[in-house]
Amino acid sequence: MITPALLAALREAVQPEPLGQPLPAARTLYPGARSYCDIEFAAWEGYRPLLLDVHRPAPPGPARLLVYLHGGGWMRGSRRRHSLPVAEITASGFAVACLDYRLSGEAVFPAQLADVHAGLRWLRTRGEDPELDLDVSGVVLWGESAGAHLAALAGLGAPAGQDARADPTGPAIAGVVDWFGPADLTSMGDPADPHTREAQLVGGPLGERSAEARAASPVTHAHRDAPPFLIMHGTEDSLVPLDQSRKLAEALTRAGAEAELIAVPGADHGWFGMDDTGPLVATVLAFAGRHLYAGTSSGGNR
Repeated sequence: MITPALLAALREAVQPEPLGQPLPAARTLYPGARSYCDIEFAAWEGYRPLLLDVHRPAPPGPARLLVYLHGGGWMRGSRRRHSLPVAEITASGFAVACLDYRLSGEAVFPAQLADVHAGLRWLRTRGEDPELDLDVSGVVLWGESAGAHLAALAGLGAPAGQDARADPTGPAIAGVVDWFGPADLTSMGDPADPHTREAQLVGGPLGERSAEARAASPVTHAHRDAPPFLIMHGTEDSLVPLDQSRKLAEALTRAGAEAELIAVPGADHGWFGMDDTGPLVATVLAFAGRHLYAGTSSGGNR
């Protein structure tokens, strides 16, 4: 007879609990940084293991933490698909953790948000390991496009379904950086088209899944106790209209939260059309530096 204890032991043997796994050896991938790659942080039954990479300053000492979520329309991409200036980030004293999440072809929303919470829980639990030495008292979430959408939802404490624990143990979210992310899915694309990025995310045409689209929209969850938001969006964005970020900034401001919207002249989606994104990154790092030690409460704790 297979007892519950035996079943649990068999599951642990086949798929060990990610929180208890040893860390990989450090690698040197960027000047002045130590990188810990391919760390498994979640293993939902029936799905591929989800991985994260941590890049921290090479010198010892607790590093302030940014958590980065990639774009790709929720349909493609990975934690490695980014153009982050990692060496610049770590030279500024920050660590950055890049997370995977399940894509819409693997699972519909809110699975992606549950994955973000799982990554934050892992970082809260293991981030203070001597090898990583991360300051996990608070984090700034930073996402682009689809990743910005998930960062906003996580920062706002949006419900993440059955995969999310009722009592999340992730670090406090001290701020959210939203680079050209969708904010109101109900106004994105053809509501009758089942093939749009947004339809694939919520499991069907938006016109038939209006409740799910609202639940997956950051504007729905704006509230007074949200963490500060830095929202940056190109004026010529051809994939996610600038109006999406305007709606989010307005919803946050109306609710009494802090939100700054920077419209970047001439920039298309992904900052195409810009010769130098350095000033944008500098603005993000200045925002993170202001808020990580400011004692800002997590928007997820409302």
